[in-house]
Amino acid sequence: MAIGVIGIGWAVANFHRAIAIDRFEAFTDHLLRFKTFDDSFSTTVLNSRSAHALDACDTRAQRALIMLEIPLADAALRTGATNEFDRRTTDLRTRAYQSLSCAPTESFAWLVLFGLAVQAGRLDADTFALLERSYETSPREAWIAVRRIAVAAPVASLAPDATRSKIVSEFRQLLLDGYVELPAQAYARSHQGVKEFLDAEVEQLDVRTQLRFKAAVAKLLP
Repeated sequence: MAIGVIGIGWAVANFHRAIAIDRFEAFTDHLLRFKTFDDSFSTTVLNSRSAHALDACDTRAQRALIMLEIPLADAALRTGATNEFDRRTTDLRTRAYQSLSCAPTESFAWLVLFGLAVQAGRLDADTFALLERSYETSPREAWIAVRRIAVAAPVASLAPDATRSKIVSEFRQLLLDGYVELPAQAYARSHQGVKEFLDAEVEQLDVRTQLRFKAAVAKLLP
C-alpha cells in the first residue's frame, strides 16, 4: 500500500509538472514568433506555482520565463522603478546561469548575460566574451540572431575586431534573409560611428533589400 501511495503521489506530481512544462513550451513557441503578452499576464505567470516548480534544466521552459521577464525589467528601467529593476535583472541573471549549468551551449542564456552586462555599462573584454559564446553556440539561428543584433549592433564600435566582424556579418545576413524591421531598429539606436560601417554593409546588398531597409529606418527616425 505504501509503495502504491508513493507511486500515485509521484505520478500526480509529475503530471502537474508535465502540464507546466507544456504550458511554458507553448509560451516559448509564442514568444519565438515575436508575439508578446501584457505585463500583468507576464507577472502572473512568473509568480505562479508552475513557474517556481519548473526544473532549472527545463531549458525551453526557462527560456520562456526569461522572455517574459525581459520586458518587465525594461519597463522598470524606463519608469525608474529601481528596486523592481534590480529584482528583475537578478532573476534574469540567475535563470541564465542556471540554464548554462545544465546546458552550456544555451546560446540565448549567453546573450542574456551579455545584454545585462551592456545594460549595466560594462563593455570590457569579459562582456564581449559572453557575446562570443552566444555566436559560437548558435551561429545561424534566426530567432536568436534578430535578438542578438538588437543588443550587439549599438555597441559594435566598442567590440574587438573579430567580434565586430561577426556583428556586421550577422547584420548583413539578416537583411539578406528578409529580416528588416529588427535590424532597422538596432541601426536607429546606434550612434553615427556604428551607422557608418553598417551603411557600408547595406550598400553591398541588392537594390530591393537596400530600399526595404532604408524605408524601415525612415519610419523610426524623426
